[in-house]
Order: sequence, then C-alpha cells, then structure tokens
Amino acid sequence: MNGRPWDRFADRCWGVAPAVVPMPSPLTVEDAYRLTAEASAPFRAGTRFRVLPDVRFDTGAGRIRAPGKLLPGPDDSGPDGYRRRLGAELAGPGWLLTVEQPLFLDFASWARVRDGVDGLWRRVGFPVVPVGAELVFGAGVTRNTGLARDAQHAVLAWVLRGRLRVRFDGTAAIQAGTGELAYWPAGLRYTETFDDDCLALLLRIPGDARLPVDAVQRTVVEFAGTGLAADQEVPYLSVPPGLGGAVPAVDPLARAATAVRELSTDPELTRTLRVRWAARVSAAGLEPVPPPREPVRLDARHRVRGTAEVVRMRDGRSGWIWAVHGHAFAVRGGAWSLLRRLRAGDAIRVGDLCGTTADGRPDPGALALLTTLHRLRGIEVLAGPDRPREEEW
Repeated sequence: MNGRPWDRFADRCWGVAPAVVPMPSPLTVEDAYRLTAEASAPFRAGTRFRVLPDVRFDTGAGRIRAPGKLLPGPDDSGPDGYRRRLGAELAGPGWLLTVEQPLFLDFASWARVRDGVDGLWRRVGFPVVPVGAELVFGAGVTRNTGLARDAQHAVLAWVLRGRLRVRFDGTAAIQAGTGELAYWPAGLRYTETFDDDCLALLLRIPGDARLPVDAVQRTVVEFAGTGLAADQEVPYLSVPPGLGGAVPAVDPLARAATAVRELSTDPELTRTLRVRWAARVSAAGLEPVPPPREPVRLDARHRVRGTAEVVRMRDGRSGWIWAVHGHAFAVRGGAWSLLRRLRAGDAIRVGDLCGTTADGRPDPGALALLTTLHRLRGIEVLAGPDRPREEEW
C-alpha cells in the first residue's frame, strides 16, 4: 500500500484525536482467522507461558487459563463454524480470543501488514521502538487494558468484521465497523468492547517518551552482561555487627556502575543502536520479524529480480549497513552498483549481475551478498529453465 491512502489521515487525525476512517485491512478475514487458528493449536493441548504468539481466552466472567478445545481447532470450518461451535459449548454470554504477536510466524501476512503501514510512517516518521500486533476475535466482552495501565501506545485497529467500540475517559467514544480503521493517540485511558463477532487487527504504536530510554537501557544492560562485569559470580558480603557499624563499599556494584558508564560512550553501543534502527525501518517497526528462509545454491545461469526495498545506512568511512525485512547486515566494497541494478525490477542473470571469475563462476563476494538478499526475501529466483532444482534449494 503506498502512502496516498494515509495522506488525509496523517494530516487530520494522527496525534490529534480519536478517529474512524474507511480503510481496508492489510489482512482478509480468512487470513486473520487462519493465523488465529494456527497460533491456537499448541494451546489446545495445555497452558503455555512466555511464548509467542501468545493466545488468551476471556469470557464475561473472566479469563479461562486453560481454554483447551474452546480455541479454534482443525474441525472448525472458518470463523463462522468456530463461532457456532463455541456458542454450543460455552455457557454464558461474551467471549474474547486474543493472539499477541500473530504475524512473525507467517511472512506473507507480516509483509502485507508491513507494507500496509509503511505509507503512514513515510508521512509521520518511523517508530524508534517496536510496534506490536494483536488479532482479536470476540463478542460481548469489554476489556479495560487502557484503564489498567498507563496508556503508552497509540492504536491502529482495523475491523475486518463485526463492531469495535472504544470509550475514553469521560463520555467520548468511537465506533468502527467492517472495513473501517479506528485510531486513538497515546496517553488516553480507554476500554474496548468487541461486538457482533468482531474480528480486528490492532497495532500498538509506542508514543511515550520513556519507551526509547527503556530500549537503550536494555541494550546497555545486554552489553554489560557480556563484558567484564559479568565475569564473576555475584558475591555475598557480610555487614558489620552493631547499629553503628559502617557498611563496606560494595565493589561489585561499583564495578558494574563503572562498566555501564563506560558503555554509554562506547562507539560499539552507538553502532548497535544504528544497526537496530536500520532493521526497524526495514520492518516498518513490526517486531518480532519472521526468520530468514533457507538459502538456495545460486550459480551464473540463474535469473533473479529484486522484490524489496533495501534500507542503507553509513557504517564508518567505507562500509554500509543494509537492512531487509527487519534483518540488518554489514556490506563492504562496491555493492551499490549491484543493488542499483536490482532496484530496476528487471530479471537479471546472476553471472551478469555479479561478474564472473576466470573459470566462469560468479564473483564469490557478490554471490554471497545475493544469497543473503535471497534469504531475507529481498530477491526472488524466477521460474523457468534457470530456476534451481528442488534438491538444490
């Protein structure tokens, strides 16, 4: 989706006030239900903790910790079939099935949502910390996520079917139906009510100034945890007896503080943050990102074509950081000419693109770069006589 559908929205709604606008969802009802059912499959066998996608099932009476067969299963014929079965098995009104981070296990769905929101970011700026995704399917349940915690995120909510009502502090409210996008800025406390078998895709966009600070802090802690400060076990120190005794200086804590202070000026920390920023831009903020696909064995005969934008960022005097679909890697040398030819969108033979050595093989460095781009879905190998055989993939 290009930026044009977002133009009026960005000018009139973004960061201003809650709004509802006509906007087709990046996912179809069938796509969203399939992702919901696939994410639910391992949860039907029992409760799982600290995994993604995370599946939860609520009723009007509260959360069911182990919903089991109340979740979508292989015998349900789509969302309507699942809804009919649920109505027969579930006592009492109201139910709500939520899937947190449903996209990263399915690249095609992730890419459609990424492309769908990319146009907005090109108008208002890319988020510097991750955007979370959620699929919600339910009827007759109100949840007070926004009232239960500080509302640090703005929300984009596409309604694929049914009706979503959002009430904010006081009497203000919005309502979105099938084919509409509901939006509300960060900083608002709210409740969400899902009616008429509502199926919706929600993106939670960071809007609190403290969130980037948290992200940098986590990176610093990650660095410190692999450095000298982590080489020793945490000691147990004695305290002198008596109320007047002085507590000795805690050297391990002082060393940790020194390590954090030194890391804050370490060029490698700055570079890591830049690499993660490039990756985030290439993912339109949607994290976690799908893993790379298996590599193919390319040779000079195969024809390839560029299929994705490559985000480029300077890395020192002669190097670059390239990022595709949320994955970043370092590039050296004259790779720009190769990328420029791929950007034209035409089919190109690998041998013509990479150049060949004296024995007719593609240049190894350029071939390795093409292989990386293919793994990250930045290029495709075209069908036809030059396409690798199945056993070569």
